[in-house]
Amino acid sequence: MGMSELLEFSHKLAALELNAQELGLFTAVVLVSADRSGIQNMAAVEQLQENLIRGLRSLVNSSHRGTGHSSRFTKLLLKLPDLRTLNSMHTEKLLSFRIDA
Repeated sequence: MGMSELLEFSHKLAALELNAQELGLFTAVVLVSADRSGIQNMAAVEQLQENLIRGLRSLVNSSHRGTGHSSRFTKLLLKLPDLRTLNSMHTEKLLSFRIDA
């Protein structure tokens, strides 16, 4: 994983100008993912993530009323695949360190 990808992602996320509550809910959406290994009840995790996404949409809509809030919310959700890619790259790098050691 290169620093350039991480910095690029950070700049794009910062450009959305999220407040602390929005960033906190976005973080929760990222962390609550049914496709993580070891999940026992995928349906419950999926429901929780859907509730978090609805809450995030509501918060973004109310926080940025009249400032392109729907496109801001869409841009925010489009960051999820980028984060998964960065996570995969990071995991691969950590595994290569473990193998080399």
